[in-house]
Amino acid sequence: MLLRFNVFTKISLLVLLLLIPVLSLYTYSNRESVRVIENEIQSGTTNRLSSFAAQVESNIYQLSLYGVSIGQDSSIQEYQRPDFREQPYERVKLSVAILEKMNLYNAASKWHSTITLFFPRTGDALSTDYYNTITYREDAFTRPFLKSWEYTGDSFVWYATEPTTAMSNPRSARLITKISFPINHVTAMLDENKVNNSGDPFLFNPEQGSIRNHSANAAKIDLLTEKLKSSKLGERGGFRTKLDNTEYYVSYIKSDSLKWYYVDYVPMQQILSPITNSRNLFYTSIAVLLVMSIAVIFVIYRSVQVPLLKLVRGTKRLSSGDFSVRLSHSGHNEFSLLLGRFNIMAQRIQELIENVYEEKLRRREATLKHLQSQINPHFLYNCLFYIKNMARMKNEKAVVAMALNLGEYFRYITRSENDGATIREELSMVTNYLEIQSLRLERMRFTIEVPDELMNKTISRLTLQPIVENAIVHGLEPQAENGEIRIRGYAEDGVYRLVVEDSGIGMTDEETQKLQLSLTKPLDDNMGCGTWNVHQRLIYLFGEGAGLSYSRSDLGGIKTTITWSDKTIE
Repeated sequence: MLLRFNVFTKISLLVLLLLIPVLSLYTYSNRESVRVIENEIQSGTTNRLSSFAAQVESNIYQLSLYGVSIGQDSSIQEYQRPDFREQPYERVKLSVAILEKMNLYNAASKWHSTITLFFPRTGDALSTDYYNTITYREDAFTRPFLKSWEYTGDSFVWYATEPTTAMSNPRSARLITKISFPINHVTAMLDENKVNNSGDPFLFNPEQGSIRNHSANAAKIDLLTEKLKSSKLGERGGFRTKLDNTEYYVSYIKSDSLKWYYVDYVPMQQILSPITNSRNLFYTSIAVLLVMSIAVIFVIYRSVQVPLLKLVRGTKRLSSGDFSVRLSHSGHNEFSLLLGRFNIMAQRIQELIENVYEEKLRRREATLKHLQSQINPHFLYNCLFYIKNMARMKNEKAVVAMALNLGEYFRYITRSENDGATIREELSMVTNYLEIQSLRLERMRFTIEVPDELMNKTISRLTLQPIVENAIVHGLEPQAENGEIRIRGYAEDGVYRLVVEDSGIGMTDEETQKLQLSLTKPLDDNMGCGTWNVHQRLIYLFGEGAGLSYSRSDLGGIKTTITWSDKTIE
């Protein structure tokens, strides 16, 4: 945790945190600017569409108003009198006057429309459509008239009756007025609106499709039409949508007379592109600045923090007793010089410690060899006393066996020309020793089970004998019944073990732990030298993980495990 929040980490975080207020302020400012412009776009689009809708509605209203008021004209009232049919000349003269009035209205109106008058009582019809013959057919007016304009595919048509109550039953009307205007008028206004503004207006009806200007983007309007069909539209409003990965604002107003929607749309990104480009440039600059900051931090980290961390870790390892630590360094700066001096210091400390440790081991080895060179008088006396008794009993075979084993045993332990020995040699010497003890102690038996792959492994001389001697002296001799010594060997993944077990009196768990702990303490006068020296020599020769360990044996006594690795003894 200390390394995570050291001075370097705090400085690095401070450098990076300085960018956050700048980035936050600009992001907020950019969002506010975009929001204001978006509101202006939406407001402008809606206002333009409202103005366009008002123009169209004004023209349609004039046509509707004329259709309602035309029935109040006196000449039309006179023309529909039943008794007026008996005056053909007057009827023709009056019909010409009525048509002139309707043509004058068309001439004064912004939109040219077709006006047709039907007189149900007389069965006559008058129309400004000179290209088609219009006649009154009673079966053409069987359904009630709508109160709005109807779309016929190429024009809009609206009906008015006199009286107005006859809209639901056209047959009862005295006069039926039909006014129609072609969609060319609407298309022309759409073209004019597109030229004067930046939008692309059109008319939309969920059942009948759309009416577009002549230069409309048909593909986009088709996509937008599908979205409008799937949307729940009100009387007026707007929404944002994406068409071909481009965001648009769509504004719509419902026509009260036509029951169609006036629709216009503008691309948001096209208008916001200068702000977007400015934002992208700023974010790119921030990204470059961030990358440069990270690069500077990385250089500082490599040049300052890494050497400091190496020095801190190396000092900790050195203080914990690992004098083999060396710090790698490159370059030619102050830190490489410091790390080099640290390595020299650690090397000199290690050499001094190793010299002291080797001197201690040499003293212990001298002590062990001195002890090995001395014949245990009590052990020798017991063996000679056994030979004397066997000779008196004329047991030549026992005398020969004891003498041979005793000779081989003392020949092995007094050899000093080589510190190393194979497991085969160690087991041969231990067998001699066990044979001597089994001859002397008739109640003892032993078994040795060591695999062949261990036989040629090298270990220091007299590693096994002190362990076996302790098992006999402290385990088997104090008890009255028969005893057993078992020696087994194991090899696994370059780690080798020799296990010596006895069926002696054993030890408590506390005594076993105390015995194990004594192997790691300095040798004193109250401690046995043999097993301590074996443990220390194993650690010195084979490193950490090697040595002796004690535990309870299944035979009832103590199990001593000798462990070492695949390291060559020099």
